[in-house]
Amino acid sequence: MKKTRSVAMLLCLVTILTLFMSIPVFADENGVDRVTLGKVTANALNLRQEKNTTSKVLTVIPEGTKIAIAENAGDGWSKVLIGGYVGYVSSKYITTLEDGDANLSYGKLVGEVVYVRQGPGTSYPIEAALVEGSYMKITGIEKGWFKVETLGGKYEGYMHPNYILPVKRTEVEGEPEPEKTSSSSSSSSSSGKSSSGSGKKTSSSSNKQSSSGATKADKLISIAKDYLGVPYVWGGASPKGFDCGGFTKYCYNKIGIKLPHTGQYNYGTKVKFSNLKKGDLVFFSSSGSRSISHVGIYISGGKFIHASSPGDDVKIDTLASGYYYSHFVTARRILK
Repeated sequence: MKKTRSVAMLLCLVTILTLFMSIPVFADENGVDRVTLGKVTANALNLRQEKNTTSKVLTVIPEGTKIAIAENAGDGWSKVLIGGYVGYVSSKYITTLEDGDANLSYGKLVGEVVYVRQGPGTSYPIEAALVEGSYMKITGIEKGWFKVETLGGKYEGYMHPNYILPVKRTEVEGEPEPEKTSSSSSSSSSSGKSSSGSGKKTSSSSNKQSSSGATKADKLISIAKDYLGVPYVWGGASPKGFDCGGFTKYCYNKIGIKLPHTGQYNYGTKVKFSNLKKGDLVFFSSSGSRSISHVGIYISGGKFIHASSPGDDVKIDTLASGYYYSHFVTARRILK
């Protein structure tokens, strides 16, 4: 009888150890079981290493920035994730938003094989199975899961927050598009559905530029879109906050072209509205005169991306009609 009990206890211990070993690394380090979309309401909110006002400040988050709320940490503090940081902020300076898209920076996958699913839950089919250490862009939140896509946009879907560790953009630069593992073709979801290997296709542009100019334009626009949702900050020229000239200057600098913060209409060659191509700078006047007061980057299809205005953020707007159509002044082509 004693021998039987000893065997049973040993089996129980082995089972418990096996369960602990199977817990994702992210869960051990950060305890993030689900995330909620939030927004900073303070002018400049300190993100601290621990939940007290004497703890080290990891970064300062500008007003209006969208963040991932990991949990209510108690004592008036919330654990949040933003821009590669995981830390604590005062709960009274953030507000909860409905699920949606948000530029939440990047993440690094933890776990031997990590599934990207077609929906926010384990019942959805697998879009791709990626190896540990792969990098993903975090583009939003839905039902507690991160909405993600691979660096080149080949695969996109949803991932449980336990399996993705936030990292800074600088860590990701130069990393290749991750490939699916060989196991993904034979893997299935927990509901028994087969995986899907369909990837996201990128449409080619009909605009004709030199091959080097077109390549730089695509890269420029991809970089600009990485900062959708970053708040407008007067005089800002970094991912912490941009004004219009600071945004275009920063994006062009990322592809090796130096522009000043102001007076960008003096650079490049003049372009007619009817001849706009990807990457062209578009200029506007708010007064109805010809004096330049705003600038953005044309992205094709009658649309442009820009750091909009105080109280707003980096966004895409139409140039084909409405306010920006009537206030358009000129355009300049920097890329040949």
